[in-house]
Amino acid sequence: MVTCLAMLLLMMLTLMLWWGWLVRRAQMQKDLPPGPAPLPVLGNLLQLQSGHLDRVLMELSRRWGPVFTVWLGPHPAVVLCGYAALRDALVLQADAFSGRGSMAVFERFTHGNGIVFSNGPRWRTLRNFTLGVLRELGVGTRTIEDRVLEETACVLDEFQATMGGPRLYYLELLSPPGAPFDPRQLLDNAVSNVICTVVFGKRYNYGDPEFLRLLDLFSDNFRIMSSRWGETYNMFPSLMDWIPGPHHRIFKNFQELRLFISEQIQWHQQSRQTGQPRDFIDHFLDQMDKEQEDVESHFQDETLVMTTHNLFFGGTETTSTTLRYGLLILLKYPEVAAKVQEELDATIGRTRAPRLEDRARLPYTNAVLHEIQRFISVLPLGLPRALTRNVNLRSHFLHKGTFVIPLLVSAHRDPTQFKDPDHFNPTNFLNDHGEFQNNDAFMPFGPGKRMCLGAGLARAEIFLFLTAILQRFSLLPVGSPANINLTPQYTGLGNVPPAFQLCLVAR
Repeated sequence: MVTCLAMLLLMMLTLMLWWGWLVRRAQMQKDLPPGPAPLPVLGNLLQLQSGHLDRVLMELSRRWGPVFTVWLGPHPAVVLCGYAALRDALVLQADAFSGRGSMAVFERFTHGNGIVFSNGPRWRTLRNFTLGVLRELGVGTRTIEDRVLEETACVLDEFQATMGGPRLYYLELLSPPGAPFDPRQLLDNAVSNVICTVVFGKRYNYGDPEFLRLLDLFSDNFRIMSSRWGETYNMFPSLMDWIPGPHHRIFKNFQELRLFISEQIQWHQQSRQTGQPRDFIDHFLDQMDKEQEDVESHFQDETLVMTTHNLFFGGTETTSTTLRYGLLILLKYPEVAAKVQEELDATIGRTRAPRLEDRARLPYTNAVLHEIQRFISVLPLGLPRALTRNVNLRSHFLHKGTFVIPLLVSAHRDPTQFKDPDHFNPTNFLNDHGEFQNNDAFMPFGPGKRMCLGAGLARAEIFLFLTAILQRFSLLPVGSPANINLTPQYTGLGNVPPAFQLCLVAR
């Protein structure tokens, strides 16, 4: 009797919860754009289960249009698909779409602090301050270019070491191929060292165990957050907190990174001279001193930790992933790599390193580097936005606070903007005369007010590192180029390439 009564109460409770969910859904849906019908609690989870969320969303757009709604569990999200919809929202109504949508995996760690996941006055204050400090530290100038070139020389030496020395085949006057190796760690080291000099005021030796541990933490988190585990956590955080899985490692990694950053800040506090900043942390500490009497100041200890983490992570993982994916693509298409090398030889030669000023004289090379970024779309979904006010978008009325997914990859696959959007083809950025031709639909760093702070630095690193590698070495795959699979290992927060090895031949 007691068991039957308990079952009856449970059924009644379930029905009440379901009915309440249906009422709330009906209230919310009356102003939301159309989209596939969601299930109670699960939302559209079953329709988004392919493991390639970007492809599923683009497929849904064919039926529901460029602005539509999907339910991520119990939460609605408005998806912007295609260049025109992204432009109309993120560029033409930039202020309204300048809010940051909450992601549970980051919210648990940042609590809305730092540059990337803050909103309102805090975000505007931190962004303006950080942009000014980065300019003062040389980002966007010849100073940071020289710093990247120094790191380029270091990574080229490490690449050379895989070849066991400058041996020659005397009959062919060619160096033999070096041993196969995975370039991930070396590229992580090089890219991270550039941002380390800006944020921490120093670089690390490539064999430094603490440095290698930090890079492994970044890489591990990027992979997990881009996997199904990360996607599911963002939909059902309360449930996933109780379910075993690799997603729990994200927060252990975050805490280890937090400890490292806190130790770096403590060292800066002890060694700094007020008014003589050496790096970003010193600049932030100086601003904290200036505003210490202001109870509403956004310059607090926790903000410094989170902002430093944002710069450190943002300045490492996406750029390194792009470089790694770029090498894999060039292994797949050796004729493209050979044509880049031909242009580099004819324009620059082999006696000096390429510089940013050379880009204008390297149309094919520039097109290839843009095409790499377009093709891989390293952040396919972008980072979510949240509306800062009510807006009208393409005959849809969207309320303030609406969670928005800017599907950046859809602009890169837009057939109205690119000649051959579904394939790797450098002519997507070349006109009929072979001249480089940019395209407004190219938006790897996100358009509008939330564009990545380090976009200029990332562009410089991608150009300088890849051209330097191709100038010095030819790339050989382990196996046939035809067998190289460019499908991402994970697709979620980021497009993570499959692990691979390559061999180098000195040129």
